[in-house]
Amino acid sequence: MLRFEDLPVGSGPSRRAVVRWSDGSEGEAVRFYRDEVLFCEGDLIGRTREQIRGLLFRRDRDWLQDQRENA
Repeated sequence: MLRFEDLPVGSGPSRRAVVRWSDGSEGEAVRFYRDEVLFCEGDLIGRTREQIRGLLFRRDRDWLQDQRENA
């Protein structure tokens, strides 16, 4: 895990997580909306891009279900 970055307004998701992959390259692991999903370093360390995106999908799905139930 290297850093979380804010994205420009109007670019869709509001934040992204930038990581160092096991091959030494740096890149974006995931983009997400700050108010909907919470990520921390521990969620990203030791995971593949697919695992991280799967985690985002599950958390996003759970957030949407909570919103429907509380509407």
